[in-house]
Amino acid sequence: MDAELRQSLIGQVLSGAQGVRYELGELVGEGRSGWVFKTTSEVLGATTAVKVYRPGLVDGGTALLRFAREANVLSRLLASLPERRGLAHVIDHGTIESPRGALPCLVREYLPGQNLARVIAAHGGFGLPAARTRRVMGHVARALFALHEAGGVHRDLKPSHVLIAQERGQETARITDGFVTTLGPQDPLDPPNLLYEAPESFGQLAGPIGPEADVYSFAAVLYELLCGTAAFAPKPGEAKPKALLRLMTGDRPQLGRVRATLPAELRDRPDLVAALDREIGRATSTNPIHRHGSIRELWLALEPLLREAVRPTASGGSTPEEPVSFDSVFPRSSEGARLAAAMPVPPPSAAPVAAPMPVWELLGPAIAGERLRAAMVVEEGRAIMALGTRGLYRLVHGAWSLAPLPAGIDVRAVRGLSRLPSGEVLLFGDAGLCAALSPRGGLRRITLPEREITLLAAHADERGIVLVGERASRPGGVAIFLPNEGAPTMLAAPDTARFAGVTRTSSGHGIAVGTQGTLVEISERGARDVPWGRTGHLYAIAAGPGGVAYAVGSGGHALRVEPTHGGAVATLESVQTTRDLVSVAVDPTTGGAWAVGADARLLERQEGGWIRVPLDPSVTSALLLVWPRTPRITVVAEDGSALCCYAGR
Repeated sequence: MDAELRQSLIGQVLSGAQGVRYELGELVGEGRSGWVFKTTSEVLGATTAVKVYRPGLVDGGTALLRFAREANVLSRLLASLPERRGLAHVIDHGTIESPRGALPCLVREYLPGQNLARVIAAHGGFGLPAARTRRVMGHVARALFALHEAGGVHRDLKPSHVLIAQERGQETARITDGFVTTLGPQDPLDPPNLLYEAPESFGQLAGPIGPEADVYSFAAVLYELLCGTAAFAPKPGEAKPKALLRLMTGDRPQLGRVRATLPAELRDRPDLVAALDREIGRATSTNPIHRHGSIRELWLALEPLLREAVRPTASGGSTPEEPVSFDSVFPRSSEGARLAAAMPVPPPSAAPVAAPMPVWELLGPAIAGERLRAAMVVEEGRAIMALGTRGLYRLVHGAWSLAPLPAGIDVRAVRGLSRLPSGEVLLFGDAGLCAALSPRGGLRRITLPEREITLLAAHADERGIVLVGERASRPGGVAIFLPNEGAPTMLAAPDTARFAGVTRTSSGHGIAVGTQGTLVEISERGARDVPWGRTGHLYAIAAGPGGVAYAVGSGGHALRVEPTHGGAVATLESVQTTRDLVSVAVDPTTGGAWAVGADARLLERQEGGWIRVPLDPSVTSALLLVWPRTPRITVVAEDGSALCCYAGR
């Protein structure tokens, strides 16, 4: 009967609430809740799409009135958004007569292309490349954020409700359907979908539906994109009540269990897979209060992991696209207004001025086919050591030479380098890797309290070594203290995201930074959170004179962290870039701070904020190291380009 009804609708005319008539043409989509037809309208002069809801969803005139109310609310909500990228615009609504009674219809813009469900099916049970997943889900995250900020909830996010289209030569994702704003689970327009819909929409946990429901669905869709299988796929022959019980009480989906179908760039990165699983598991928690508080919080936790997976390697690849920004969704969102009111900023009179172009000298050329992960200046500026995909490199007298790592050290497991006071080079990374490499090539293994950790940063001084990172088995930052005298100690901070940077101030305080805006004072006794707006990730921190430290991170974030009697206080400073900043350093002579990051960004801190310093135009790669030593500034890029300039030249 549905097939006959569907066919009978072609050629019918819908009279919209705005008085516009739409003639239903070609069927372009079909789902459990209805059909989508391409339509023409003489008044609009453009092709539109009309979704006609199935008669089984309409329970008399009450349902039609409720639908009209919802459609009006939705139209006003979407029209109020200054930024609607990623959302299919709703144009009109109405009802159409059929052999089975009046059926509600929603008119939206027509978007040629295919939906995400078909894209997933075309991959034959395998996941999409991480770069494409990151792009598509970034658009979806931005669209949901805009919807939530305006007071709406989608409630029915699934692959078939995400349209993939080409706009201005670029692939984009648009959310369609759903957009439920006031309907509760006791009176739903659509029946529940056990594959993607949050448990509070049905069953014993039925309750109010908020943005957390979209967080759940978003994570379920992301999981399917990465492995090709639905996160909560029913088992063959499984009854619906049993499937519902398994969804509410069973294990959360884990990419680590379906490694064979993951994209190639994730199969050999168990650290990234484990981190993704932690975020997906939290986002798909049965209880909404245990999920991420917003779609923005979830995406800020996921995006760096996907970006790390698509970083170019020696075997090829391309630079990841810029991450989706939430900042322009509204001129000033409610969250942004609250944060702006809470964070002190420099007065207008202290606005920084543009820096003149310095004269740069090339210290070393780019290394063909290589992408460096870390670098440091050694021998008081006479040489540079760097970590790449093929081993350790050394730059002396204008040329790079490869220095293979000692036996037993897998370059793929090394995450970073640090110089020890003894002159040794500290190597650290995956599976608790920690070793000191002597200038003559000898290797000294350093025993840690635990091995199932990933070390991401280190700080070494005359007091000892502080290492930070995350546990591989469960979420939370980890810090390990290796004093020169005494036994090592470990601090586990389960309430924080992973630590990405660490320093120790002149007053002896350890400070660690990390994803989701983590900024904490740390010691062997515990961790203390340093409040700030937490509007982005923090990737690096460096200590300056007087106990002050500077932290930098995603989107050009820069913080000044100062000691007080009640603990450290952070101040967000103005910055002349919106690119990610990944490294920061302080000149020990002048106390001046410098930062570097994506797209060859180099910034110097002045009293009015951080000003951008022009780099040699030949350098376009991301910068990973800045080494300020008056009167010289040295920078190293990911492609191996190394340059320096002198003050006053």
